[in-house]
Amino acid sequence: MVNLCEDILSEGGYEIRSATGSEEALVELSQKYFHVVLSDIQMPGMDGPGLLKEVRKTCPDTEVILMTAYAGLDTAIEAVRNGAYDYLTKPFTQEILIHSVRRGVEKSALNLKLKESQAHLVEKEKLAAVGTVSSWLAHRMRNSLSVILMCAHYLAQKAQSGAGDDLKEVTGAIVDKAHTLESITTDLITYSRPYDLQKTPGSLNSVLEESVSSLEAQIRLQKLRVIRNLDSELPSFPIDPHLLLEVFENLLMNVLQAVAGQENQMVTLKTERVNDSGSAAVVSITNTGSFIDPENIENIFKPFFTTKENGSGLGLAIVKKVVEEHGGKISVESSGKTMAPTVTFKIVFPIEP
Repeated sequence: MVNLCEDILSEGGYEIRSATGSEEALVELSQKYFHVVLSDIQMPGMDGPGLLKEVRKTCPDTEVILMTAYAGLDTAIEAVRNGAYDYLTKPFTQEILIHSVRRGVEKSALNLKLKESQAHLVEKEKLAAVGTVSSWLAHRMRNSLSVILMCAHYLAQKAQSGAGDDLKEVTGAIVDKAHTLESITTDLITYSRPYDLQKTPGSLNSVLEESVSSLEAQIRLQKLRVIRNLDSELPSFPIDPHLLLEVFENLLMNVLQAVAGQENQMVTLKTERVNDSGSAAVVSITNTGSFIDPENIENIFKPFFTTKENGSGLGLAIVKKVVEEHGGKISVESSGKTMAPTVTFKIVFPIEP
């Protein structure tokens, strides 16, 4: 029966994993996500209903279809009560099996999509609230900071003429920290502002090149090698070039900060067109010489998360916001913590007609 079901479903285009019992099945489920579990009710060891209960606890989005040669109202009721998606009585036809599995896969996929949509909505509401508070706070801070900075510069100028080293050090620290707060305030305002995209048909390659040119002096100073692997046939499509320039500059500044003090490091800029799930343009920015801890990967785009002493934690949150306003997605990967460490930011843009 296992081999027969496996052959039928494989021919139907499904990826199948078979197990000789519930314990082996639970091991498979702990290692990979499956849309559907197809199980006998009567099995040695843990039976089908027992497996069903475990799947419901550990894999709530996986649907379970139970099979039995001993059909009865009691077993059917128990299966449904424990959350079985379907209940097949042996012998069943190939068509019945395919139909049941197909509907189970569709339901599982819809459940996952619904959860993702709900999570995205909750995250969007949280970020909107953060944006509102950030805007209020930043505007309240800006005027006071301007006064503090003007006074600090005034004191610094006075300290230059005959003042002791202690006074010069104190006034220098005031100016430095005031500039830091001013930078954070600017990031708060940038993050909280609504984006009204001014889209025109544009080239990602050109915007990338412009971002490198704008930071050329810093790149040369740090002796960072820039490798270009740009797809010359990448089509133009509607983008806001000014906002995307900010995105690429921000990512390149991140690279420069990450490899500060190192020589012979490089950053590779790559663009390509992919058609896996509709036409899309992919931008990859990969640098050597830095590493992101796995526990930080999932937080790196969240507002106010930073590992930098004077960072606002908003730079990459702003990048993510602009990318998503374009209908795109951004992700980050890191490898080789001790040997040849690298970090790659990847942005996928849908190519609109």
